[in-house]
Amino acid sequence: MIPVYVLAALLTLAAVIYAHYEIPRFTRGIVKREVAHAALIITGLLFGATSAFASATPVPHWIAFALGFGIVHVPAAVILLIRTWRGSKPS
Repeated sequence: MIPVYVLAALLTLAAVIYAHYEIPRFTRGIVKREVAHAALIITGLLFGATSAFASATPVPHWIAFALGFGIVHVPAAVILLIRTWRGSKPS
């Protein structure tokens, strides 16, 4: 059962990397970029910590944290992927 959680954590890690890699491409202005990075990181840390300490599953805390941190980045990664496919410009 735990290997499934590890695989899910790795997939969400890919979303984290992709989202933070693409933010500069679609965000105009240094301040807006930094705010976007910070908002995702802070929200991810809070959600990850909540997941780690409130998890009722028999998963190690670090996996629950990684899943919580990564799942916050999935919507942003999907939006940025769609913007890439559409050829959108920075906003």
